Amino acid sequence: MPTMFERLGRQYRFDAKPPEFLLTHPVTESRIADTRNRAEQAKPGGKEDSLRYQLIRARVQLQYEDTSGLAAKRFQAQLDENPKNDVARYGLAIAQIKASQFKQARDNLAPLLAKAPNDITYNLAQIQLDIDNNRLPDAQQRTDRLLTQYPGNYPLNQIRVDLLLKQNRTADAEKALDALLKSRPDDPDVWYQVAETRGLSGNIIGLHQARAEYFALVGDFQQAIQQLDFAKRRAGNNFPLSSRIDARQRELIEQERLVKGMMS
Repeated sequence: MPTMFERLGRQYRFDAKPPEFLLTHPVTESRIADTRNRAEQAKPGGKEDSLRYQLIRARVQLQYEDTSGLAAKRFQAQLDENPKNDVARYGLAIAQIKASQFKQARDNLAPLLAKAPNDITYNLAQIQLDIDNNRLPDAQQRTDRLLTQYPGNYPLNQIRVDLLLKQNRTADAEKALDALLKSRPDDPDVWYQVAETRGLSGNIIGLHQARAEYFALVGDFQQAIQQLDFAKRRAGNNFPLSSRIDARQRELIEQERLVKGMMS
């Protein structure tokens, strides 16, 4: 981390306007010194270059490919070079899911799941494959089994919501999201999903409230405040609800004022 900060500081030292990340997270000498001090105090040990790290790295790489076909070719070449390369096989399967090559993806995930039937990463890929391939009972069965083993796993609970929405079970999806919010109240991804789900169930006031929380968490206070305006209009003569919305709006206005004060 300190090395990353030093590189960022050198790269943008003479720029008139550095990127937004550096405006909100200034790279000061004290911050570099603090991160270096923390790193030096970290306990030795741990794992370097673990299989889980490589699997997630392959998944992240796919997010930045222009097309899934380019990634598939790269992973296929790695697999041709070493047929025992599980990371390449997993990456190829994810690329094939994105390209709707469901049979090929299933064939590549099968040996991985046979070797590690309870691995959360492989199972999540299989659930996503079954959802995309409209094999919803298979996806549901696998999700239920895994939730008994990993009840607090965030990606698993998130994909469970996707599965419930795919089955048009919006009420169950809302309950699942309410549970997620208890453990991750400051996660904008969860609030985004809450907004979408409330919209599907016809809860328009709740939709605007959830959008407001999402925009506040990503720093767009103007949009957040506007969404609460929309919610208040919908609330009409419901005085208790209007009062709660109004109080939250005042909190966000104050948060925006404090943030602007810190930036000036």
